[in-house]
Amino acid sequence: MAPVTSAGPSRPAPSFAPSPHAVARVSRTIAFRHDVLPLNVVDGVLVVAVPNPADELVLDALRAATRLRVRPLPLARDLIREQLRIAYGEAPDASAESARSADAPAVRAVDLLLARAVAGHASDVHIEPQAGGGGRVRLRIDGILREIEPVPADVFAAFTSRLKLLAGMDIADRRQPQDGRCGIPFEGREIDARVASLPSADGEKIVVRLLDRYASAPDPRELGMRGALLERYAAAVRAPWGFVVVAGPTGSGKTTTLYASLAQLDATSRNICSVEDPIEMRLPDVTQVQVNVRAGMTFPIVARAFMRQDPNVVMIGEMRDAETAAVAVSASLAGQIVFTTLHANDAPRAIDRLVELGVSRHSLAAALTAVAAQRLVRRLCEQCRAPEPIPPAVRSAVGGAPERWYVAGGCRTCAGTGYIGRIGVYELMHVDDGVRDAIATGASSVQVAQRSALAGYRAMVEDALAKVFAGTTTFEEVQRVVGWDGPR
Repeated sequence: MAPVTSAGPSRPAPSFAPSPHAVARVSRTIAFRHDVLPLNVVDGVLVVAVPNPADELVLDALRAATRLRVRPLPLARDLIREQLRIAYGEAPDASAESARSADAPAVRAVDLLLARAVAGHASDVHIEPQAGGGGRVRLRIDGILREIEPVPADVFAAFTSRLKLLAGMDIADRRQPQDGRCGIPFEGREIDARVASLPSADGEKIVVRLLDRYASAPDPRELGMRGALLERYAAAVRAPWGFVVVAGPTGSGKTTTLYASLAQLDATSRNICSVEDPIEMRLPDVTQVQVNVRAGMTFPIVARAFMRQDPNVVMIGEMRDAETAAVAVSASLAGQIVFTTLHANDAPRAIDRLVELGVSRHSLAAALTAVAAQRLVRRLCEQCRAPEPIPPAVRSAVGGAPERWYVAGGCRTCAGTGYIGRIGVYELMHVDDGVRDAIATGASSVQVAQRSALAGYRAMVEDALAKVFAGTTTFEEVQRVVGWDGPR
């Protein structure tokens, strides 16, 4: 088969003899799994021979694995396999051959979907059965679910079984919810995939959460903290003792903020311990413990064990129950600094939530040093954002608003969405003596907020609007994620 070449006389037709440099960029596993023959690397473009150049899932897997642009050329599958055995020095092993069995379409579909999800920086993959057969597939990217190609009806059962098998789940049991995990190879490291199945009226729904445990912890400034809020939060993190709470709903980036906090501390001179479920990121020189309920490793049991390990800093991944809350408060009063996350809508209401968990107000007032609350909004694509006059109603409601802000456009860089990535919006309640008195005397969350305002507390919407006026995000994002009581 003659290769397809680009138009123009300046480009010679590529050869189907693979170069050693190209072969070195593509692992044997990926090459044999997807039947791709790496030919050359030219100006950051990987030239590959593939059976179907229009198969975007295979191309996405290559982009994810190599971080190169990919130029596909057509070649018969049997010729590719023959050249692969020559290029890599051996034939694929038995496990690779078995992938071409009767279940090969499902195996290949699962591999390609996971590769595409990782390459697209998805946090979750949703596989949802449909009444007419097959399954809808959606990727959560930047907090928004985006639908992609569905799983055909003829492979859906094998597809879900393959996912469950990879995650160590019982493929014969389709009547009970199950949880499992597996690893996805990516760029020389392993992405952790947490798989959860749920029986529904139309079949099993499966959700896969993707966690890059070996990503580096970000700086708080990269997360979106700024100005006086960043200074006050950094002071609370560096304190020799205390109780720091980061509040927000599920998926608001709370744990990432705690990782960024721990990364600011000197782990060589301090004993830093964390208990998490799951461990989302590996931190150097930090003792990280994974919760394992079946083995008796629960949050309160591990937290109590930390107290016998001479800790300086303790991170409790989530405050879920009264016993864990009691251990955390006791540790902070004993001279440690304790970090934790909590489900609460804002910083003042986090006080009410801790009281509901059974922490006495006097102990809480003595231990608590700072409460941060946060959400994640999508960041505008700087390539296609467009200026637009701010409506007069908004300008009159917000003092100091500029005349223009930016709205989302849509270009190839941002896949037509107008946004790339996310950034945090925050509020921080610094607990001074006045706030301690309010907490200890049973003040409501509204009264605590009023007293905190005297110490510099500002509601989250103010930070969100500041990011809108700076061109970082849009007013629509603030309304969607944070809400605003002003005119709409």
